[in-house]
Amino acid sequence: MTDSNFTRRGLRSQGFRGKAVFGLSILALSLPLTTMTVTAFAPAGAHAQIFDDEDDKEIPGQQPTDNTVWDAKKLQKLDRNVRKLERAVSRVENKKGAPPILIEPDPEVVALQATVDNQARKLDQQAGSITTLIGQVEELQHQNQQLLQQINNQNARMDTLTKRADLADAHIKDLDAQLAPPPPPPASTGSAQGDFDQAFNLMSSGQTDEAGRAFEAFTTTYPQSAQTPEAWFRLGQVRAIKGDPSGAVSAFATSLKGWPKTSWAPEATVRLAQALNDSNRPADVCASLTQFDKVYAKLATNEMRNQAKVLKDKNRCGAV
Repeated sequence: MTDSNFTRRGLRSQGFRGKAVFGLSILALSLPLTTMTVTAFAPAGAHAQIFDDEDDKEIPGQQPTDNTVWDAKKLQKLDRNVRKLERAVSRVENKKGAPPILIEPDPEVVALQATVDNQARKLDQQAGSITTLIGQVEELQHQNQQLLQQINNQNARMDTLTKRADLADAHIKDLDAQLAPPPPPPASTGSAQGDFDQAFNLMSSGQTDEAGRAFEAFTTTYPQSAQTPEAWFRLGQVRAIKGDPSGAVSAFATSLKGWPKTSWAPEATVRLAQALNDSNRPADVCASLTQFDKVYAKLATNEMRNQAKVLKDKNRCGAV
């Protein structure tokens, strides 16, 4: 063998080794991915048809060189595997009506996706529950407002009924007071003078009710007493103070029977005329004042004479 032949053969051997190493690296990187992809995507029924015996045949004329037997065999095996995969993929892609390539999912991804789906369903259920609760709360709020309105109406009605009950109670108390018998007069002192002084003191202290009962009791107990006419006069005063003009007329008229010449008689005559005026009896007013002028004008005080004149003018009484 010449040097040139040896040189060319060495170069070819080195070139082949370079190509083998480069191809081996590429196949070493691509083989696991390609194998996994085909295993995952290829249909189960097509597994038996992907590879055949033809793919395992040796390449004719490809003989390993000395010192590279193991590398050449490995490269040849890898090359066959690559060609097998390429033909299998080509068959699957070119076959019409072939079953779809199934991709085997990652178990962790599947588990995570299931967890996400479960959580999504729970969220949907919770959202539905929240919507239902919101509706129930709104309904309860509406019912609460209605109940509050009813309570307010009932309170207003109770207030009205309470006021009416209070008025009725006050009216009943007034009726009871009117229908109740009058309280008894003060206890008698045992003498006409003592009972008269007791009644007069009650009137002087402003206890008109007690004074009126005391004077009435005196006129009944001591009808023939010398102080009985004055007791009727004082009783007329009490009744006039209490706004009872008719009762006052009766008491004053009784005290003036016989037209007594006492110190209180002129005042009693003018008070009688005033009570008759309050009772709207003008003719009787003038008759009383005429008697005043005849019997008591000279004995009366200036105050009584002035009041008599006012009553005359008011009732248009003529001059005597």
